[in-house]
Amino acid sequence: MEQVKEILDSSMVDFFLSKEEESNLRIALATHYLSPKERVELTRYAVAKASDRANEKNQSYVFKWLKKVSAILGDFGSDALHNNAYFSHTDDLRERVVSIIHNSRLQMEISLFTISDNDIAKAITEAHTRGVGIRVVTDDEKVMDRGSDIFRLKHEGIPVKIDTASSLMHHKFLVVDNQKVLTGSYNWTRSASEINNENIVVTDNARIVKAFSEEFERLWQQMKDL
Repeated sequence: MEQVKEILDSSMVDFFLSKEEESNLRIALATHYLSPKERVELTRYAVAKASDRANEKNQSYVFKWLKKVSAILGDFGSDALHNNAYFSHTDDLRERVVSIIHNSRLQMEISLFTISDNDIAKAITEAHTRGVGIRVVTDDEKVMDRGSDIFRLKHEGIPVKIDTASSLMHHKFLVVDNQKVLTGSYNWTRSASEINNENIVVTDNARIVKAFSEEFERLWQQMKDL
């Protein structure tokens, strides 16, 4: 929270949120997980500071600054349904995954047994093209499956690692911007989307996000480059 407060304090000098300051603020919010409660506290902090410094001459600038800052602090992405479960018989799981990928800003860590759904692979490559840092770990036996998109991702310049153990790399999870985790039974395949009974869970619980991030790093260090 302190880094965010420093950015807010800096922009209060002239009550103008420059493009650089706005970018720094968004990066700080995406890089360091803040709970909804902490974001509310930061909004109250901005309101209190702005109220103390507002006067007849600068009140219009203060209002515009506060409106913009409040919008950024209150932006949790287009997916407002955090900490929820979704099922193939009631939800479009493919669309749920694609939407979360589209809303990624800085980085994604993907650990999947297999990826063969072209729509999801396309969303991943588009995120890579717009500058999202992406790393993928997957099972070595599945990369050669018919329809696998792993080599497609590798060809696009996305770092991919595979396991070297005889056991399966059977994880199915995605960590987004160090803020959100998507996990569940759902493999990123067309049969999983269109035929199977599958589930995914999405959560922004900081402890769970940290645990999955650490597991990804453990796998990344152990595995070999594709």
